[in-house]
Amino acid sequence: MREYFGALTIAVVLASNAVPALAQMGHGPPLPMTPAQFSQAASGQSVQIEVRIRGVNRSTLEAELLARESDSTLRLTGQSVSVFFPDGTPVVMGVPSDVASGAVLFVYGILTKPGHVDAKRVVVVTKVVTVR
Repeated sequence: MREYFGALTIAVVLASNAVPALAQMGHGPPLPMTPAQFSQAASGQSVQIEVRIRGVNRSTLEAELLARESDSTLRLTGQSVSVFFPDGTPVVMGVPSDVASGAVLFVYGILTKPGHVDAKRVVVVTKVVTVR
């Protein structure tokens, strides 16, 4: 009986801790800016975009902006984006070596000038989305 109540207490504590975390996550994945929103963003503004990397030159990722069609399907836009990705930038759902040519990333960053973003955190979504 004592074991039952101990397990029940642990389950209640875990469940109560999970509720705020689920509330913070919201429903579904975060939404990136549309290409139009990104084009209209001002320097210094926080941005959330999805890109496919075309090439890597030291700490700079040359990429193409993607447009979201659904949670799992993205569309190429033809719009170039340069992402500054210095050593130490947090990488979620992957490791820094996953940030390579062909990878698809969700980038949280700051717009430094039109078409240029300083990455503050990237999420590697290559395996969970389709690009068309």
